[in-house]
Amino acid sequence: MSQERRQYQRIPLEANLSFQELSFHKGEIPATSSYRDVSAGGLLVDSPRAYPLGTLLKLELRVPGWGRYQNHFGPVQDAEARPLVALGMVVRVEQLDSGGYELGVKFQNVYPDDLDALIKFLEAYAPPPSL
Repeated sequence: MSQERRQYQRIPLEANLSFQELSFHKGEIPATSSYRDVSAGGLLVDSPRAYPLGTLLKLELRVPGWGRYQNHFGPVQDAEARPLVALGMVVRVEQLDSGGYELGVKFQNVYPDDLDALIKFLEAYAPPPSL
């Protein structure tokens, strides 16, 4: 029997993101991909290549519907268009049959207001717990 180690509930949500390895080397172009689920602690990313465990990634997530949960001035559409920017660490890498990779990425640093908005969004869209 496997023991669940996640601190936060994951919400199935497929949306786009761009990410790139945080390094002192210049030249890596950000990858554009999608993620399949998200929680307040991290996300599951489709990646064209593997990254070593512990790699730090700069993430820019599109989170459809999270604009109304942000502290902002102006129309919700403006907040909706702004990506959630975070620093994440690769904690799991799995090769897929399609030849791509699935990365488990744990958030290391997120702007506090963005994290609060993400948590409110996830709580509103979380499926009810099964009994």
